[in-house]
Amino acid sequence: MIDRNFLSALSHEQKEALAEDCEDFLVHRHMPLYSHSYDDIIIQAIKEGYQTEKFDRYAWRPNGSS
Repeated sequence: MIDRNFLSALSHEQKEALAEDCEDFLVHRHMPLYSHSYDDIIIQAIKEGYQTEKFDRYAWRPNGSS
């Protein structure tokens, strides 16, 4: 079973970016999306082998600066 608690620690922008990456992961592997919810897409991708520790689209930047 996957622990969903880490999702509550993410900001909306972080969750949206992660969900988009997870969606790309699933679609690239021809796996259907079962939900349009960010949380559900992320959990589905993790179940299918997505590794969150390799996600680098957002960096932990103070005040969102680049």
